[in-house]
Amino acid sequence: MTVEQKAPETSSQQPRTGALTKAGAGKRTKGRTALFGALGTLGFLVLWEIVVVFGLLPRNNLPGASETLIRSVGLLADPVFLGHVGSTVAVSFLGLGIAFVIAVPLGLLLGISNAAFALASTVVELLRPLPPIAFVPLAVLIAGQGTEMKAAIVALGCVWPLLTNVIHGVHETDSVAKSTGRSFGWSRSTVIRRVVWPSAVPALITGVRITVSISLILCVGAEYIGGSTQGLGSWLLQQSMQPQGMQAVTAGVVIAGVLGVLVNAIVAGLDRRYAAWARRGEK
Repeated sequence: MTVEQKAPETSSQQPRTGALTKAGAGKRTKGRTALFGALGTLGFLVLWEIVVVFGLLPRNNLPGASETLIRSVGLLADPVFLGHVGSTVAVSFLGLGIAFVIAVPLGLLLGISNAAFALASTVVELLRPLPPIAFVPLAVLIAGQGTEMKAAIVALGCVWPLLTNVIHGVHETDSVAKSTGRSFGWSRSTVIRRVVWPSAVPALITGVRITVSISLILCVGAEYIGGSTQGLGSWLLQQSMQPQGMQAVTAGVVIAGVLGVLVNAIVAGLDRRYAAWARRGEK
């Protein structure tokens, strides 16, 4: 009786032990990735400082990494600069939201309907490679130099990655799962809501991770090229015209890069929270 009572206890503890082992391995992997990222960043900064100190560039107007970091910290306390950054972030997310509203329903339609996909695929492939920045002069003529122009450029650049990822996610839906839903008597709309849409969510979040960085780049580019008076691109343009503006420009670029990393980390957290189930089989 003693052996029979201990056997179930041992078997019940095995899954828990395996789960703890996997959790520990996951934490070690994340810690190793963070350490390598920090070392890579430090190495880049050291190399940057060496290049500037020893004058390895043809022109000696690039500030060193130490000067740039000090200037960057100072900019973070400048309300005018922070206002420009806030304007860029707000317009970036506005354009991304517009692209999301367009791409998600259209991607579901094109992914579900073979006829609609056949009709639109040529047009999508024709327009997708066009650089959105090339449309800035036209957008300025139509919408002016304000928020509407910048949001339109961001939406134009973000809609295609989102659209193609949603279509891909719909096409990757398990046919057995759809057939099972129909066998339960589910309607077409129920199958789409309970099977197709959850299957497309991981691909959609991947598209969002791609487009978040794209939205910031496009917004800064539109502000810079379109002659806007607000935004990080406008601030960089103004600083580049100053006699000693190279340090400020470099610091602004560094802060823009850090901002992109932070936003991408937030989206990656959403990916782990809502789409990790789709990648369990890949590990």
